[in-house]
Amino acid sequence: MTTMFAALLLPLVPMPQDPGQAASAATNGLAVNLYRQLAAREEGNLFLSPWSISTALAMAAEGARGETAAEMRRTLHFGDGPLATVHASFAALQQRLIAGAGSVPKATRDRIAALREQLAKQNSAVAAAEQRSDWDQTRTASRDARQTAAELNQLLATVDCYDLRAANSLWGDRGAALLPDFLGTLDRHYGTGGANLVDFRGDCEGARRQINGWVADRTEQRILDLIPAGGVSVLTRLVLTNAVYFRGEWQQPFEKHNTADADFQRSNGEKVVVRLMRDPWRDDVPYAAFTSTGDYFDTPQTVPADGSVLAATYPDGGGFQAIELPYKGGDLAMVLLLPRSHDGLAKLEQLLTADQLTKWLGKLNSRDVDTALPRFQQRSQFDLGASLQALGMARAFVDPITGAGAQFEGINGAEDLSQKLFVGAVFHQAFVEVTEKGTEAAAATAVMMAPTAAAMPRKVEMVAFRPVFRADRPFLFLIRDTKSGAILFLGRVLAPKA
Repeated sequence: MTTMFAALLLPLVPMPQDPGQAASAATNGLAVNLYRQLAAREEGNLFLSPWSISTALAMAAEGARGETAAEMRRTLHFGDGPLATVHASFAALQQRLIAGAGSVPKATRDRIAALREQLAKQNSAVAAAEQRSDWDQTRTASRDARQTAAELNQLLATVDCYDLRAANSLWGDRGAALLPDFLGTLDRHYGTGGANLVDFRGDCEGARRQINGWVADRTEQRILDLIPAGGVSVLTRLVLTNAVYFRGEWQQPFEKHNTADADFQRSNGEKVVVRLMRDPWRDDVPYAAFTSTGDYFDTPQTVPADGSVLAATYPDGGGFQAIELPYKGGDLAMVLLLPRSHDGLAKLEQLLTADQLTKWLGKLNSRDVDTALPRFQQRSQFDLGASLQALGMARAFVDPITGAGAQFEGINGAEDLSQKLFVGAVFHQAFVEVTEKGTEAAAATAVMMAPTAAAMPRKVEMVAFRPVFRADRPFLFLIRDTKSGAILFLGRVLAPKA
């Protein structure tokens, strides 16, 4: 018997890589390092947007040269490849995240965009009228703004997925020349549209208000004073800004009738009352637990029905739990890391690295979880200069007049020492609010029982084990892109504020 066959050999085609992966890796590398710096320096709650910070610094890095550029690359985790590749990756990530906000008819998208632009202008008109003490015009402009906002909110309610917006801009002094290549590169990748010309030397306070107004208009008025009083001076020549706004509803909202007052134990042992949202039967929750050394803890699937103990159900007191709560659409999700003890967050922060976080998230498995977390709102504001210098980006902040200062000749090509640029400050502000609806799952538990026989050796009856994740003590949280893994927002809650 003869058997014949033919084999068709084809070249191995690699799977396409997410074009935003380089930006994600860079953002996450900076995220964890910067968080640890701030956690060691700051007291209380923390919240920041690593994505926003990375984007703004990536724009500045385009103009860096020499050792300044090398330090920025290392600190910002840009790698050794062409900087153009990094810019293209940031552009691809931003475009995909914004496009992923849901399948909304073009006409609806266009109307939403027009209403947002209209509302921004109306809000500016209100502010201008107030400044002139023209109260009749203030009332008229406020009424128009409310009508526009009402129509906008009605349309936004029809959008099923998250709302994510990001914008970048340059603000240059009218008398300062910027290199066309620098402006072109930033416009091509970050959509800056060239430089907005302001009068830093003649009216630095007016320039500050204009920049802060641009930021406020693009963050739904959540970030009102990004640059603090005195943050702009007659010496300012260029400001690079990034604004990010996110609104998302949980795939499984928390029922408001399950929210109740509960004690939250702070790291010092003090208890404060919070509004604790709870879903005792939440199913398909990505969940995992880890020991005090950060090693994976194998949570049992079943336990004895009679309450006896065959194996540990939770890690040791120094360990922690992790869950992921997706927003509508599934592209973005909140991850919460919860220490087992009220004073365990500091130890968790010591274990935290970008690689470790990736490993922990890779261990998440779908479980039925009794889930509870507090409602909270918080705002953080930083000058990140000292933290960035401590991470290795030192020379960018050194005045060139010292002789070994910043090298940003790629921005304005200055050869005259008096015209050379350096980074004076990096201001960052972030806001977050978590409620039953979002920032946003029927649940079922199967209890399987096996019959026993009196004449046979006793057989332990087993039931499904449902872990309890109750965030009534300090925890760490982040909002991430589930496709690339990019950390968009990162923070900790030491004492929830409603």
